[in-house]
Amino acid sequence: MAIAQLDSKKIVKQGQVFRIYASEYAKIAKLEMNTAYEQLKSATLDLQKQIIGIPKDQLLPPIPRSGDKPWRKPSGKGIRMLNVTEYCAYEDGDGYVDISFSRQMEPYICMIEGKYTTQVLISSARLKDTNASNLYQLLRQKISEKKDRYFEIGVDELKDELGLYTTKNKEKFYSYPLFKDLNKLVIKRSIETIKDTTEIKNISVEIIERKQRKATKLRFSYRVDDQMKFEGF
Repeated sequence: MAIAQLDSKKIVKQGQVFRIYASEYAKIAKLEMNTAYEQLKSATLDLQKQIIGIPKDQLLPPIPRSGDKPWRKPSGKGIRMLNVTEYCAYEDGDGYVDISFSRQMEPYICMIEGKYTTQVLISSARLKDTNASNLYQLLRQKISEKKDRYFEIGVDELKDELGLYTTKNKEKFYSYPLFKDLNKLVIKRSIETIKDTTEIKNISVEIIERKQRKATKLRFSYRVDDQMKFEGF
């Protein structure tokens, strides 16, 4: 919702603060006001702890401002961890939260087009099921990578993307060891929710690789309805 306030033709202002009103979020997510505000407060706490890892060779230079030293892209092929926000703030009773993005994030949030942002914002807010929301974000990620009609992914990689695992003593344990359970309880249910709620339609999944009769690789196919109209927007 913060990024949706940006003008895609202009750069973010230095120190710009984005105010998110509970009344607007309640309308988008179809929630009661009290619930919407409690969710916003919880989201600001999560956002303040959020970091994003970007390969060093893909880093964008910061938006140049007076007094800056020349920027040099770091060497190496490692990952640089970036804090998403400078700060998040709220006060009980005000009915809104404030968000200020960190300067290192500015060039990334300025690259997003408004129409796309609004569409994804509304779809994401209405997906209340965690698995469906995670799968939707994966689909949008693949679409942004120009995979407009389908993509292929390993079953364990899919579980990584959906957060379907636990770790103990640095060892990863995947949920749903049987693919039929993963397909029935997670994939199919999430697909139906996404098709009913968002602009991504005609979603299907098929097994394209097996090892020792066990499904190991999938293909997701889909269509994006860019003309989809959201009630009230």
